[in-house]
Amino acid sequence: MTGGGFEIRAGRAADNPGIGRVQAACPEAAQWPLGDYSNFEMLVAVGEAGVVGFCAWRQTAADEAELLNLAVDPSVRRQGIARALLEELRRVAHGEIFLEVAAPNTGATELYRSLGWQGIGVRAGYYGQGTIDAVVMKRSS
Repeated sequence: MTGGGFEIRAGRAADNPGIGRVQAACPEAAQWPLGDYSNFEMLVAVGEAGVVGFCAWRQTAADEAELLNLAVDPSVRRQGIARALLEELRRVAHGEIFLEVAAPNTGATELYRSLGWQGIGVRAGYYGQGTIDAVVMKRSS
Protein backbone atom coordinates (compact mmCIF):
# COMPACT_ATOMS: atom_id res chain seq x y z
CA MET A 1 0.00 0.00 0.00
CA THR A 2 1.25 3.50 -0.75
CA GLY A 3 0.18 6.87 0.55
CA GLY A 4 1.17 10.52 0.48
CA GLY A 5 4.94 10.20 0.18
CA PHE A 6 5.22 6.88 2.01
CA GLU A 7 4.73 3.18 1.42
CA ILE A 8 3.23 0.64 3.83
CA ARG A 9 4.80 -2.80 3.67
CA ALA A 10 5.69 -5.78 5.83
CA GLY A 11 8.60 -5.07 8.13
CA ARG A 12 11.88 -6.97 7.97
CA ALA A 13 14.99 -7.25 10.12
CA ALA A 14 16.77 -4.56 8.10
CA ASP A 15 14.11 -2.08 9.29
CA ASN A 16 15.09 -2.46 12.96
CA PRO A 17 17.36 0.62 13.11
CA GLY A 18 14.58 2.79 11.69
CA ILE A 19 12.00 1.22 13.99
CA GLY A 20 14.30 1.92 16.93
CA ARG A 21 14.70 5.54 15.89
CA VAL A 22 10.93 6.04 15.60
CA GLN A 23 10.29 4.23 18.88
CA ALA A 24 12.87 6.40 20.69
CA ALA A 25 11.20 9.55 19.36
CA CYS A 26 7.82 8.40 20.72
CA PRO A 27 7.90 8.08 24.52
CA GLU A 28 4.16 7.34 24.54
CA ALA A 29 4.77 4.13 22.55
CA ALA A 30 5.85 0.91 24.23
CA GLN A 31 9.64 0.88 24.44
CA TRP A 32 10.61 -2.65 23.44
CA PRO A 33 14.08 -4.09 22.87
CA LEU A 34 14.43 -4.17 19.08
CA GLY A 35 15.06 -7.93 19.04
CA ASP A 36 11.58 -8.51 20.49
CA TYR A 37 9.98 -7.32 17.25
CA SER A 38 11.23 -10.43 15.44
CA ASN A 39 8.65 -12.43 17.42
CA PHE A 40 5.70 -10.57 15.85
CA GLU A 41 4.27 -9.42 12.55
CA MET A 42 5.40 -5.94 11.56
CA LEU A 43 4.12 -3.27 9.22
CA VAL A 44 6.29 -0.27 8.43
CA ALA A 45 5.67 3.05 6.77
CA VAL A 46 8.68 4.00 4.66
CA GLY A 47 9.29 7.48 3.30
CA GLU A 48 12.27 9.24 1.77
CA ALA A 49 14.02 9.28 5.15
CA GLY A 50 13.45 5.56 5.75
CA VAL A 51 11.08 4.13 8.36
CA VAL A 52 8.70 6.85 9.58
CA GLY A 53 6.17 4.64 11.36
CA PHE A 54 5.48 1.06 12.35
CA CYS A 55 3.08 -1.27 14.04
CA ALA A 56 3.70 -4.63 15.67
CA TRP A 57 0.87 -7.13 15.85
CA ARG A 58 0.09 -10.80 16.23
CA GLN A 59 -2.62 -13.17 15.13
CA THR A 60 -3.66 -14.70 18.47
CA ALA A 61 -6.27 -17.11 17.02
CA ALA A 62 -7.77 -17.83 13.62
CA ASP A 63 -10.36 -15.10 14.19
CA GLU A 64 -8.54 -12.74 16.57
CA ALA A 65 -5.51 -10.45 16.39
CA GLU A 66 -3.86 -7.93 18.69
CA LEU A 67 -2.17 -4.62 17.89
CA LEU A 68 0.83 -4.52 20.20
CA ASN A 69 2.61 -1.28 19.37
CA LEU A 70 2.11 1.63 16.98
CA ALA A 71 4.32 4.68 16.55
CA VAL A 72 4.83 7.43 13.99
CA ASP A 73 7.80 9.78 13.98
CA PRO A 74 6.58 13.09 15.49
CA SER A 75 8.09 15.05 12.59
CA VAL A 76 5.67 13.44 10.10
CA ARG A 77 2.49 13.06 12.15
CA ARG A 78 -0.89 14.16 10.82
CA GLN A 79 -0.02 12.98 7.32
CA GLY A 80 -2.13 9.80 7.38
CA ILE A 81 0.68 7.40 8.32
CA ALA A 82 -0.96 5.91 11.43
CA ARG A 83 -4.28 5.68 9.57
CA ALA A 84 -2.60 3.87 6.66
CA LEU A 85 -0.85 1.45 9.03
CA LEU A 86 -4.15 0.68 10.76
CA GLU A 87 -5.98 0.24 7.45
CA GLU A 88 -3.30 -2.19 6.25
CA LEU A 89 -3.48 -4.04 9.57
CA ARG A 90 -7.22 -4.40 9.07
CA ARG A 91 -6.53 -5.84 5.61
CA VAL A 92 -3.92 -8.42 6.67
CA ALA A 93 -5.21 -9.49 10.10
CA HIS A 94 -8.10 -11.93 10.48
CA GLY A 95 -11.16 -11.47 12.66
CA GLU A 96 -11.46 -8.98 15.48
CA ILE A 97 -8.41 -6.89 16.34
CA PHE A 98 -7.85 -5.78 19.92
CA LEU A 99 -5.61 -3.10 21.43
CA GLU A 100 -4.98 -1.18 24.62
CA VAL A 101 -4.38 2.57 24.56
CA ALA A 102 -3.51 4.85 27.47
CA ALA A 103 -6.68 6.65 28.53
CA PRO A 104 -5.00 10.11 28.43
CA ASN A 105 -3.87 9.54 24.81
CA THR A 106 -6.94 11.18 23.33
CA GLY A 107 -5.34 11.74 19.93
CA ALA A 108 -4.83 8.00 19.45
CA THR A 109 -8.25 7.15 20.88
CA GLU A 110 -9.93 9.60 18.49
CA LEU A 111 -8.01 8.13 15.54
CA TYR A 112 -9.05 4.59 16.48
CA ARG A 113 -12.69 5.62 16.88
CA SER A 114 -12.65 7.39 13.49
CA LEU A 115 -11.62 4.07 11.94
CA GLY A 116 -14.43 2.13 13.60
CA TRP A 117 -12.71 0.86 16.73
CA GLN A 118 -14.99 0.56 19.77
CA GLY A 119 -14.11 0.85 23.43
CA ILE A 120 -15.01 -2.38 25.20
CA GLY A 121 -13.44 -1.97 28.63
CA VAL A 122 -10.81 -0.43 30.86
CA ARG A 123 -7.72 -1.99 32.42
CA ALA A 124 -7.15 0.00 35.60
CA GLY A 125 -3.52 0.94 36.23
CA TYR A 126 -2.26 -0.86 33.11
CA TYR A 127 0.41 1.74 32.26
CA GLY A 128 2.77 4.02 34.15
CA GLN A 129 3.60 1.55 36.92
CA GLY A 130 -0.06 1.28 37.85
CA THR A 131 -0.97 4.97 37.53
CA ILE A 132 -2.57 5.15 34.06
CA ASP A 133 -5.65 3.28 32.88
CA ALA A 134 -5.81 1.62 29.47
CA VAL A 135 -8.86 1.66 27.25
CA VAL A 136 -9.41 -1.70 25.55
CA MET A 137 -10.71 -1.36 22.00
CA LYS A 138 -11.66 -3.76 19.21
CA ARG A 139 -12.34 -3.62 15.50
CA SER A 140 -13.44 -6.25 13.04
CA SER A 141 -11.04 -6.83 10.16
